[in-house]
Amino acid sequence: MNHPWLESYKTNNTPDFDTSSLSHFYNQPSHIWLDNQQLTNQAHDALDFISGSSKHGLDPTNYHFAILDKLDPSQDSLSAQQFDLLLTDGLLKLIHDLTVGQLQSTIADPDWFIPQASFDNIAFLQQALLSTHLKTELNSLIPTTSEYHKLTEVLARYQSFVGRGGWSEIPAMPLISPGDRHRHLSLVRKRLAFDDNVLVLSTKNNVQYYDPFLEQAVRHFQKKHGLKIDGIIGSETRKAMNISAQDRLQQIKVTLERHRWLPNNLGKRYLIINLANYKLKAINNGSEELAMRVIVGRKSRQTPSFTSQLNHLVFNPYWNVPRKLAKLDLLPKQQQDFNYFYQHDIRVFTIENGHRVEHDPYLINWQSITRSNFPYTLRQDPGDQNALGKLKFLFPNQWSIYLHDTSHRELFSETMRSISSGCIRVEDPVALANFSIAKPTSQQIITDMIDSKQNRGLKLTAPLSIYAVYITVWVDGDDVIFSPDVYQRDKRMAKLL
Repeated sequence: MNHPWLESYKTNNTPDFDTSSLSHFYNQPSHIWLDNQQLTNQAHDALDFISGSSKHGLDPTNYHFAILDKLDPSQDSLSAQQFDLLLTDGLLKLIHDLTVGQLQSTIADPDWFIPQASFDNIAFLQQALLSTHLKTELNSLIPTTSEYHKLTEVLARYQSFVGRGGWSEIPAMPLISPGDRHRHLSLVRKRLAFDDNVLVLSTKNNVQYYDPFLEQAVRHFQKKHGLKIDGIIGSETRKAMNISAQDRLQQIKVTLERHRWLPNNLGKRYLIINLANYKLKAINNGSEELAMRVIVGRKSRQTPSFTSQLNHLVFNPYWNVPRKLAKLDLLPKQQQDFNYFYQHDIRVFTIENGHRVEHDPYLINWQSITRSNFPYTLRQDPGDQNALGKLKFLFPNQWSIYLHDTSHRELFSETMRSISSGCIRVEDPVALANFSIAKPTSQQIITDMIDSKQNRGLKLTAPLSIYAVYITVWVDGDDVIFSPDVYQRDKRMAKLL
């Protein structure tokens, strides 16, 4: 440390700050933000930027704003030194938090395996201070994606809801259907009127009557909160209504933090899968070319957040049943029905002297087999029964996760689709294969491969980036959509924020 008062100042006078970062700016007694102990234009720009951090779900007090706002650097040299030091430190911290995130992703969310973005805040500020337009330089740090921008608008709206005191809790009540009357419907109306102007305008009389205007608002609410859209006010709908404005605000802040963890550039062509809202989108040069529903891991077998390169397609795949699933799921089914493996084209093997040996399932005493002494590996042949359907999409990862078709297409109509064993089932595998291959002859290749009924593979000439993320708040048109925190990952993060 070349500047002796910097180290002593940390010890005697200031809140916690990073002297190693500040040493890049204070190698000699001087001020960065003051001229004759008066604030420069750059100082005003820096203060405005810190003050505006609340627009991104960040707290200006974390960047010394409350102290800076009270300090008068013209008072004496010590106040001037304190002001200059705190402004530099606060701005460096904000630059880091805005570009990289406040929290270390692997600690805040142990199921997040996407490398956290990096940014050299010291080099940036050193260069930005040479500019005559510091405000422009600082504003360039704000993520430019439309999704992030829309979320900051939602954040402002919910900050205003919290400022108004939020909404009252709706007490327990029986199932309420359109046409019913109940005294608590007045509270339901007040809750929904926070972000439904049509309901406000229509509500003047009969506030305890469940009229068509209220039904429309309830259905809209259910759609926006990942609920079954039936217009019936049951326990799940009431539970979602009773999540406080403060908790919703925190959910938005968590979502903005997750966005800051992602790389600045996801690539020209990529797939992004939102595990929280069960959707896959295919992006090409910034435009959404494909969207479909997906099924992800159940709560006990969660699908992690990850990134990889999709590089291989398998048509008419075999299903090599994971050992855990074979013991926990399929063994009990075979024990209950000795025809189960035969009817579902499942073959039974052991490994003997390094070679795979097939066994007739009818000759095995399945009642004597338990989870602890299960000696077999199971494989399902290609065909209509196959759990992976007609297509499998492979990419390197440590969990042996892949995307795949399914023989149970009815499950995509379910509202809650966290029901798999960890892999991701896709609603339209043929369309996804077409996007992945990206050739004029893609559709014919896919048709020929599937119609062959043979197990065949295809290596992609251009691997496709894939991101699986857990984002519980997003914007769809004019609506903000909240997904239930099925995996409780937001709850874990919120405690740290």
